[in-house]
Amino acid sequence: MSRPDSPLATTLKNINALFNGRAIADDTNVWRVAPQISDAFIEELKTQWSKIRSSALPKKFHSKNKKREALHDISFVVDGIEIFPKIYTRNDYKHTLLHCFFFSEARRNFSTMCYLMQNNIPTTEPLALLSGDRFHPGTESVLFTRKLKETDIYFYDFREMLHDFTQEQRNAFFILFGKKMAELHNLGIYTEDTDKNISVRPNGNTYDLHFFDFDSFYPWRFLTTKRTNHAVLHSLFCRHYDANIEESEIFIEAYLTVRQRPDLKKELLKAVEDRIATGGSKK
Repeated sequence: MSRPDSPLATTLKNINALFNGRAIADDTNVWRVAPQISDAFIEELKTQWSKIRSSALPKKFHSKNKKREALHDISFVVDGIEIFPKIYTRNDYKHTLLHCFFFSEARRNFSTMCYLMQNNIPTTEPLALLSGDRFHPGTESVLFTRKLKETDIYFYDFREMLHDFTQEQRNAFFILFGKKMAELHNLGIYTEDTDKNISVRPNGNTYDLHFFDFDSFYPWRFLTTKRTNHAVLHSLFCRHYDANIEESEIFIEAYLTVRQRPDLKKELLKAVEDRIATGGSKK
């Protein structure tokens, strides 16, 4: 994958990506449908969700964290695909304004995952987004994605498992991790919490990494040197597992090769050495 464009070009490209999927009007609601979804599929999804929304959830839904709620106890199946809904309910001034200009959390998450999927970056498969009219932002938004497989491992749980791996196995993983993180960054996609929003899917002797949850992604938040440093350190050090110097060097080499940024190697290695010297994630 090629080196990313300039910050301006990346920002414009990512803003354009917010319009991924076709829009379907439905009374006062607007649905955005992922490119791979058929009309028949979305009609069945709408029918099933209408029944679930009216019977299994309160008329006025309040999320526990007053922002958004992943409905882990509710899922339904359309054409053999198990669907996972996530409701967004935060409507303070800032988020109302973002909603009006197409930058709501739900819209950013849905569109970014569509964009990643179109660029062959493994992600939670986006299916559809239900939102109210953008001029009536008080209406809740619902993101529908394909539910993860039972064999998928939450990234922090996988980091705990690394303690039981051989050094060779850990090295192989950090090479893979570095490459996949770089592929994501080469598209200009950066969030401060990418390192925790990953699922690991066993695939023979290796793994597939799936990126998800881009609520905190903004098109204009392009990848600076400072953010690259932040992303690398967060990828290597967390309370579940701190990479050693060998694993860190392997990760950085794989990452910078794909990023085509060998000029960053010295700075990143210095940051890693400093972090290890001060206790890693225990800093």
